[in-house]
Parts: sequence; structure tokens; C-alpha cells
Amino acid sequence: MRDDLIRVAIEKFGRRGYDAVGTREIAAAVDTPMSSITYHFGGKEGLYLAAAEHIFDYLHETLGPSMERIPDADAAREDRLAAICAILRGMGELMLNEKSASFALFIGREQQLPTPQVLELMDHRVMPMMRLLVDQVRMLRPDLEAEQAKAVTVYIFGMVIALRHTRASMSLLFECDDFSGKMQDMLLDQLEQSVRAILDRSAA
Repeated sequence: MRDDLIRVAIEKFGRRGYDAVGTREIAAAVDTPMSSITYHFGGKEGLYLAAAEHIFDYLHETLGPSMERIPDADAAREDRLAAICAILRGMGELMLNEKSASFALFIGREQQLPTPQVLELMDHRVMPMMRLLVDQVRMLRPDLEAEQAKAVTVYIFGMVIALRHTRASMSLLFECDDFSGKMQDMLLDQLEQSVRAILDRSAA
């Protein structure tokens, strides 16, 4: 029951936002009394936070293993570049997977209008991965200043996230709705080539 409430909450909060969705509606969608939400989460705010935690936990479980394979500081340049590309390909696969659709709506709202509780979650669950990638970017691009390396990392993340947030435009451009199989491989290959073009440069 708890998992079902979180699943429905992610979908409904993601589509319409926190203020537009009531606990009665969520409970009805799961065919359970409203008291279930109070029992499991303490109320609407607790359910919203649990939904956010579920998303970040999933991201950590999905991407964490590849993050742990980041090479040490003395690793060969190609090994470091390959590890970063593997991480970003994994993120790209997640963005192309339909399971990420409701997650993306929920987090997209939080990116534009962050709530303090979810912003704190982002700081603890997402920013360590971002900062780790910033460090890797600086090792591969020593010509960049610290703030420039952060900007490059943001733009690289943007390319990955675009695989989900530009889905309608992609469907029109490619004249298809199926981005699995060979289409997914092509998109991820192009993503990796773009990342390599950005990062595989000698110091100026």
C-alpha cells in the first residue's frame, strides 16, 4: 500500500503540482482510506517528501554503481573519459526509459519552484554526484577555471536530461515515438561523441 501511494503521488504531483492535488484524490486512486496516508506519511507534506525520496533513492541505486567506478586521480586519461561516458550513457538510458517520465515531471517542477525540503534532499543526494563529475571535468580539462568546469558539467547534464524533457520535439523531429533498440543506441552514441568532443581536449 505504501509503495502504491508513493507511485500515484509521484504521477499526480508531477502532472499538476503539490497545491492542485489532494490526499483524498490520491487515496481514492489506490482504493484506500485517507487514513492510510496519515498512517504511513503523517499527511500530505510527508507523502510529497516520501515521493521525492523515492525518486532520489531510485537514481542513487541506478547510477550509484557506475559512480563508484570513477578512476583514481592517477588513472589514465582514456580510462577516466570512458568512465564518465559510461555514467552519462547510464543516465541517458534512464531518461529514455518510460519509467523516468513521471519522475521527470516531478523533479522538473522542483527545479523550477523548489521546496526547501526537496532542495535539501537534492543537496544531499544529487549534488555529491554533480560535484564528483565537476572534479572529473577539471582533471580532463585543466584549462578550465573552477566555475567554467561547473558550467560544462551543467551543460553535459543538460544534454542527457534533454532525452526526456524534449520528448515531444524528438518525436516530431525523428517522426517516431519509439526510442528503444537501435534508435536508443544511436542517441546514446551521439551523446557519448558529444561528451568526448567537450572533454577530450588537451590543456590550452
